[in-house]
Amino acid sequence: MVNLADLGQPQDFWEYFLQILEIPRCSRNEEKIRNFIKEEAENFGFNSKIDEIGNIAVKIPAINQKLNCVLQCHMDMVCEKNEDVVHDFSKDPLIPKIIDIEGEKWITAEGTTLGADNGVGVCFLLTLMKKIHNNELKFDTIGLDLLFTVREEYDMGGAKNVDPNLVHGNYLINLDSGQKAITIGCTGGIGFHTRIKKQPILIDRGQLKLSPINLSIYGLVGGHSGRCNEGQAHAINLLSQILWKLNKKYTIHINSIHGGGAANAIPREATSTFFIKEDQFEEIKLYIIKIFKEIKKLFDGIERNMNISIDKIKDFPSNETFSKEVQNKLLDLLYIFPNGPIAFHPKIKDLMFTSTNLGKIRTKEDHIKIRWLHRSLSKYYNNDIYEQVLNILELSGLEMENKYRGSYPPWEPDFNSTLLKIAQEAYKDVNKEEAEIKIIHGGLESTLLIDKIPGIDAIAFGANAKGLHSPDERLEIKSVERTWNFLLNLLKKLD
Repeated sequence: MVNLADLGQPQDFWEYFLQILEIPRCSRNEEKIRNFIKEEAENFGFNSKIDEIGNIAVKIPAINQKLNCVLQCHMDMVCEKNEDVVHDFSKDPLIPKIIDIEGEKWITAEGTTLGADNGVGVCFLLTLMKKIHNNELKFDTIGLDLLFTVREEYDMGGAKNVDPNLVHGNYLINLDSGQKAITIGCTGGIGFHTRIKKQPILIDRGQLKLSPINLSIYGLVGGHSGRCNEGQAHAINLLSQILWKLNKKYTIHINSIHGGGAANAIPREATSTFFIKEDQFEEIKLYIIKIFKEIKKLFDGIERNMNISIDKIKDFPSNETFSKEVQNKLLDLLYIFPNGPIAFHPKIKDLMFTSTNLGKIRTKEDHIKIRWLHRSLSKYYNNDIYEQVLNILELSGLEMENKYRGSYPPWEPDFNSTLLKIAQEAYKDVNKEEAEIKIIHGGLESTLLIDKIPGIDAIAFGANAKGLHSPDERLEIKSVERTWNFLLNLLKKLD
């Protein structure tokens, strides 16, 4: 049980944060959190408006308004859980707990994502509403448009399709960049999925003396695919390596391959069910363990909980497998696919320039579905890696359908931004140090909103969160108060 007294200031923020842990808000299922925000706005006497795609904006005008500022966050979250955790994100509350890491307190969730991304932004804006209503905060000349968007974690559909009449402003503050810095740029992204025709066949297990086996890789760190340069393993990639080697050395018949949970998350788990000769189980098990031990050496110190299981399956009902042609070509394809960093920035040290992520694979009734996400700080190179992957898919010779799911452009940094200069002053006032200025390898809705709101000046920042898009997601408790004080000082300077 987490007590408010353990969470610090502002107390209103933490009250809201504990409340929204009980509200389902997986991406594309934001209705309940949107209703909660709307009810709070109405209770405080503020007008709200919902556009066609489901974004909600709350208007807080100023008495002598001269400027308008859009404060923005997204309502949805990535819903990921550990394989052994029983949790229904459509109705079960997230269970918070406080942990200590090297003397710092963090709040996290039991076996699931926490939703600090971007529940932190939601709670900052709800707290602003409440404090303005209670006359604890007052802005004389700057009006506020509080924008809560949908589908950010799915395809940025909320920002991409926002009604241009929903908000307006001179400045945009995005509250979704959870680092101790001011963000002024981000990558663009291209998402698509592939459906590979399975061409299933039925085998006679009895005659061939075959046993069904389940091979699983689990316990990986995972995380946000925009941070794939931190050395994490990729579960689908590792599973594909092992299956490819097995397929070359033994006769195996694959029934299914599953792995990952979202295009923008590094897969933490992957599993395959396949058939092998009954008398080869122990030999194949030892071979897999040998490969896995070699793989583990590559991730020593990073993947502390990476594990593998190889089990016989009792009472397996299916005799269906991929055709041999599909199996061979698919394993070749998965084995050679690029994953992770593709190139680093030519001028900015340690900044990833281009990356790609195979985030999810599922075996369906008649096809195998794969989801991808490519990122780059260059629109040209984003298209370039997209085209390369399409070419690799085409060269595989598999019968497939590739579907483009949408893209968003890079947010090009403006180092001469007026809002940035004011924010740097506000940050230094509060923290007694210069703010770090960042360009991130990840997508922020700012890149779409600056095109929707002509002439707007934008920055992004947020509280310190780690392990995003994985059950290791955690929020540094003291960073909330620091970020809140920075936000208030920045708004006062704008006022």
